[in-house]
Amino acid sequence: MPANPISRSSTEWIGPAASSFDITPHATNTFTPTRKIICAGAGTLACRFANDSADRSLTLLAGVEYNISIIAVRVTGTTATGIVGMY
Repeated sequence: MPANPISRSSTEWIGPAASSFDITPHATNTFTPTRKIICAGAGTLACRFANDSADRSLTLLAGVEYNISIIAVRVTGTTATGIVGMY
């Protein structure tokens, strides 16, 4: 997956997302913090927020862009499908 080309301290960070990547849930893998996420199939997302030290469980609706910065999606506890991260 590509690295986020936009600094979180940049004014570009508040603009529209300019790139995306597929997120495959995994037990330990992390990635560059997202700006947004979306999923094709509604369900639960077990994830780690960029500034947190513990995982959270969120309920997502299909087709909704969520303005959240996450660094991991866990395989255990995730039922949402077609998850895409955006920068």
